[in-house]
Amino acid sequence: MPQLSREEVLAKVRQILAGDFSIPPDKIAPAATFRGTLGMDSLDAVDLIFFVESAFGYKARVHDYRDLHSVDSLVSFVLARLATHG
Repeated sequence: MPQLSREEVLAKVRQILAGDFSIPPDKIAPAATFRGTLGMDSLDAVDLIFFVESAFGYKARVHDYRDLHSVDSLVSFVLARLATHG
């Protein structure tokens, strides 16, 4: 997969959150938190990991996601993963 820009990763994450979790697009800002702003629970988080890994073509341990609490932190994580494993 070619190196993606931060904006491209953010757009795909927004698409996943809006399409697969029915979250209104206007709520999906970089600073939005998964539990607080977006109202996601732990089961949603597991599903989000699956959708993100499928969309970007990498695998990570669920444990690697434990400190990712915002859309921006997930985007940064995906970019780092793609840079080292992409």
